[in-house]
Amino acid sequence: MIDYKVTDEQIKYAKDLVHSCNFGQRGRGDGNREQQFVGILGQTVVADLLNLERPKGGEGFDGGYDIEINNKKVDIKTMGRTVPMQEHYIHNFIGYQAKYNVDYLIFCSFNKTNNILTICGYISKSDLLEKAKFYEEGTIRTRDNGTSFRTKAPLYEICQKNLHSIDCIEDILDGIR
Repeated sequence: MIDYKVTDEQIKYAKDLVHSCNFGQRGRGDGNREQQFVGILGQTVVADLLNLERPKGGEGFDGGYDIEINNKKVDIKTMGRTVPMQEHYIHNFIGYQAKYNVDYLIFCSFNKTNNILTICGYISKSDLLEKAKFYEEGTIRTRDNGTSFRTKAPLYEICQKNLHSIDCIEDILDGIR
């Protein structure tokens, strides 16, 4: 996992973009504005680090992926948290997205208390679907801190330790082939 301090400019860019565009275009499991902001912020930071084009919005459905690396379609998934990412935490993948033509997923965690984006790792979509635990919509999930929630959509959960680890941004470029 690698941590990056998110800049005020990146935060402003993501907030402005979410304010001007509705990124919830699937119809179900779209996420509220705050969740959309966190997702666009993750995409913005990763794009900046990889010297790729930032998300623009307003172009309709993106096909289910955010960037291309080595001719592979990659979706960036970012969860908002208030604590640093830990090895035993899980990442979520909404089941409605399993049908999209995506080769890899990069998982990130945005710590809202200190504006640190952790790029947690990556995994091929086929490996994710094989290794993740699947929960039907409406399943009650209990977190390791004892709190619980009811899933609002079909949900895949993948543990951090099941992702390909990265020590630097170049590890993503080398691993996604």
